Amino acid sequence: MEQIQHTFSERVLRDMYDAVLVLDGDGIVYVNGPAARMLEVNEGYREAGVRFSFLTDNDYNSSFNEAIFSALYHREETTVKKVPYMSPSGKKYVFVLSSSFLQDTEGSQLVVTLSDETVAEEMTQKFNDASNTFTTFLFCFCGWILIYALWEFLGRPISADFMTHGVELLGIIMLVFILRRTSLTWRDLGVKAREPAKTIWTALIVGVCVFGFLCGLKAVCRLVDPGCFEPEAPFLDLSRFGLRQILYIFTAGIQEFLARIAVQRNIKRIAVGKHTATLAIFLSAMIFAALHIHLGFVFMVSAAILAGLEGILYEKQRNIFGVWIVHWIFGVSGTLLCLIDH
Repeated sequence: MEQIQHTFSERVLRDMYDAVLVLDGDGIVYVNGPAARMLEVNEGYREAGVRFSFLTDNDYNSSFNEAIFSALYHREETTVKKVPYMSPSGKKYVFVLSSSFLQDTEGSQLVVTLSDETVAEEMTQKFNDASNTFTTFLFCFCGWILIYALWEFLGRPISADFMTHGVELLGIIMLVFILRRTSLTWRDLGVKAREPAKTIWTALIVGVCVFGFLCGLKAVCRLVDPGCFEPEAPFLDLSRFGLRQILYIFTAGIQEFLARIAVQRNIKRIAVGKHTATLAIFLSAMIFAALHIHLGFVFMVSAAILAGLEGILYEKQRNIFGVWIVHWIFGVSGTLLCLIDH
């Protein structure tokens, strides 16, 4: 009868979906399949003398170990606790540990259930990170609007270039905040490209298309109003290309980080509904345009269109490098074609 009960209990524990450990006064008695896979130990009954060995492998598991020993020491009390765990291979989990005390004529045992909450915990953390980042951005954005209003009120005492540098400073502030105050990794930020060659080639193709579009736009403008550009100036003024246009690649990178990481990506994480990606692209384009209010309405509309196209590209590639290249090509092309006066 005892053997039948033992076999029945083992089969029940083995077939359970959650990870289960069975402990007695000497340590861990039994580990079912799910627990064995996550803890990376052998499934089944443990031998006396080595029952606690895999619980003390590293300092990261101190909370997990403490919870196990506390549940065993206070076995008659139900324990429910959220604890982190790192397996021998380095994979990290978040478990909700709960314990149940069992007692029969053969003695007492403690059944510890480990529910894997790793994915839910990561999603919650990323949602909190996105909320905090976007809230901080809105605070900085409102500050930027107040600075612009003061700039206009004082009669534009400094050039628009300095105001543009203010947008770049905002991007740097957001980068520092994200790296220091959130758990987001470089991969979460889209800084690491999974297929860098494909990303670059796609960006270059889009960049060539952008250059062709701007050339066509200038040609049409000249036909409609020949005086809208200097008649004696070359169609493509290569003399305007210099160190400033080379250094513009840093400006493009900072602005794209601000538009894609601080705005578009975070809006997508905190928004709800079926069309979160579209909403994120649209709002990021509008905000990006608003950040260029000091350059006038026409420039704002152009910035919104560019940001919208780049938002679509970013949504496809999921990294910042492609939109970074397109942004730089757009800025340099607009300058050489005299469409942008800087």
